[in-house]
Amino acid sequence: MPENISTLARQGYDRWDLGAHFGIGEEDADYKALRAAYDDLPEDPYATGSGRYRRYARGVFLPWSKEFFWMPATESQARDGMNGYYQGDNNPEYVNVTRNLPAISEEVCNNKLLLDMIQFDYSQTHWNEDDSVWPLYVGVHLIKLHIAEDGYEAVSSPNELHQDGEPYVFAHMIYRHNAEGGANLIATPDYRGKQPEDVPPADRLTEFQMERPLEAYAITDDLVSHYVGPIRKGSAPEPGERAILLADWVPMRHRI
Repeated sequence: MPENISTLARQGYDRWDLGAHFGIGEEDADYKALRAAYDDLPEDPYATGSGRYRRYARGVFLPWSKEFFWMPATESQARDGMNGYYQGDNNPEYVNVTRNLPAISEEVCNNKLLLDMIQFDYSQTHWNEDDSVWPLYVGVHLIKLHIAEDGYEAVSSPNELHQDGEPYVFAHMIYRHNAEGGANLIATPDYRGKQPEDVPPADRLTEFQMERPLEAYAITDDLVSHYVGPIRKGSAPEPGERAILLADWVPMRHRI
């Protein structure tokens, strides 16, 4: 493990430009293939009519060798083309519910840019002595907010300041088009369950908007609460969209 603790692990949040980090732009073949994966995202089966579309896959990362492997679904989930996602009681909208979400395709799972993102994300995390010698569980979400009509909003879940329960959560912008809103707020943990207007200036650690492809940020879950606002359709006639790749990291240490 690195001796120097990252800004993310130390202060609870950080931001990056992964396009510059990887030296790629929007014409990169792997980026274009990953972006195309958002064209046919199915509607979130647990939030029909919300404007949220998504797919999900699960993997295992070995800290000692930096190897990453995708995990299989259960037999029943595989038959239905699903992967199970569980957050315990950390998401107030789905308390202790395993959500069976549409699976990410094998082709997309093997996308080099996606795999490079996972390696980058790991490099920003910090684990204690015990967790650093056990596998890490990595959940990868492709999420698109889509809004076609003026006067409506597409919302993330949960629609409040929250903590996810996973020690680290990374959000990578894939693209946004004709979309307004979607601002990010990171605050102290005391504001979990609150709305942005409830947070006084002194407890607003940072506020920002992700606009460009491959911008990214992450949070250390126990140090902060965080919120992303709904999006609205912009002034152009076509629908508004905001596409994000999320990666959450959880230790798999044996506890009895």
